Amino acid sequence: MSTLTLNVRFTAKPGHETELRETLEDMVAPTLAEPGCLAYELYLHPSDPSRVVLLEEWVDEAALAAHFETPHLKECAAALAEILLEPLQVRRFNDVG
Repeated sequence: MSTLTLNVRFTAKPGHETELRETLEDMVAPTLAEPGCLAYELYLHPSDPSRVVLLEEWVDEAALAAHFETPHLKECAAALAEILLEPLQVRRFNDVG
């Protein structure tokens, strides 16, 4: 079975750049502790602090589905509703091997 990789793009409302980064940083440790999470890495755009990319890798769809039910993700989603300029963009990929 192939792993599932997500590329998630976020854009903060003006003035909420630090809040976006901190909200997403708070997700890293609890998410990495979840069964089935292989990677959860944040990247800040080099010239636009309002843009953040999250790369996450999961062992399978079931692990990702369980992640969506965690309290820390639900709390983050509520916070993001107030922070984001536009809806987040999610792209899904499976490994080639």
